[in-house]
Amino acid sequence: MAIRMVEDLGAPVAVVAVDLVTETTIPQYNEWAAYIMAAGGYVSAFMGWGGPFMKNVGIASFPWAAKKLYNRVRAGTVTTRARSRANVSRFSAPNPVTRSYQPEFEKVAPHAF
Repeated sequence: MAIRMVEDLGAPVAVVAVDLVTETTIPQYNEWAAYIMAAGGYVSAFMGWGGPFMKNVGIASFPWAAKKLYNRVRAGTVTTRARSRANVSRFSAPNPVTRSYQPEFEKVAPHAF
């Protein structure tokens, strides 16, 4: 089977180019570009649009999108875990409350405290 230059080599090059361009120019959209390219490639191949090139775009961008999704899920669980641990602490407060001397309670029996 022969290697088709546009479909087999052009699609991975296009995915890498989009990844590098979005990462350097608009990094806030890099993750969305990964999802759009993977979903767009697979949906268009399923619908019969774009031919082998679009199928290869979906295949080539899947690892990029999977890594972004993994990082998003991992970051979400760490954030939730850190948030739940922030409310409960086993360490005492930096300035613990101490008893102060109050002369108005001198005549009260010591067992009252």
